[in-house]
Amino acid sequence: MTASIKGRKAIVTGAAQGLGLACAHALAEAGADVGVCDINPAVEDVAADLAAYGGSAWAAVADVSSPDDVRRFVDGAARRLGGIDTVVSNAGVCLRTSPLSDPWEKAVADYDLTLGANLRGAYLVGRAAIPYLIRQGGDIVNMTTDHIHTCGWPVALDHADAPDCPWAAAPRPPGGGRAFDVYDASKWGLNGLTQAWADALRPHGIRVNSFGMGATDTPMYRGFLGDRAPAPGVMAPANVAAVLLDLLAEGPEGRTGDSVQLWIGHSCVLPPAAS
Repeated sequence: MTASIKGRKAIVTGAAQGLGLACAHALAEAGADVGVCDINPAVEDVAADLAAYGGSAWAAVADVSSPDDVRRFVDGAARRLGGIDTVVSNAGVCLRTSPLSDPWEKAVADYDLTLGANLRGAYLVGRAAIPYLIRQGGDIVNMTTDHIHTCGWPVALDHADAPDCPWAAAPRPPGGGRAFDVYDASKWGLNGLTQAWADALRPHGIRVNSFGMGATDTPMYRGFLGDRAPAPGVMAPANVAAVLLDLLAEGPEGRTGDSVQLWIGHSCVLPPAAS
């Protein structure tokens, strides 16, 4: 598996902590050269940790919703790493929102922040990186959510191998519920973008997949919970990152346009490609 990762030129957004940091470490440990960005200045310390694996590493403070920041990061990473063939668009935010009780100013601000990070950011990063990927092929992976691909929709699983899934007794419907209208809109939009790019970029040897997961033990998830305890079976970021490597290791003949999904209570392994 690591033979197909070694020598890759990867960029990971939202990599100062949590899942993005775990993905950056997994890529670097497997032999990739890695560029990372985040709005959190702590991302600048990540490059030295990644370089300790023996490859090239570079970090930049950047807001993925800003075209100028994105061009600076992507073009800078391409110069430092000698190209780009792997994009992991992980940066994102998750806010509770309500179409009934949120005041107008909050509704507008929450929309701009969430769509800016989750959808506009992935779009800008992908568009900036595609000219580099076209030169040699590669992968774009857009991080989504289990809200758009559940273990009960669009295909219900029988759960024979996942008795601990909280939805084992009844199919889980799509969507996160009434408190996630803006978040779900951003992730459903990202899934649509993934499908269109997969079709357009396939002739150029570029695979584009979405990669969603259920509750993962990250600072974002912990912050969202507040004082509540994590859900039983919450996934470890390192385990999710290992599945990302398996997806990338499929190589040019692997799946594209797929919605790869991991759920709590199920095995944290790369699922078969969608038929």
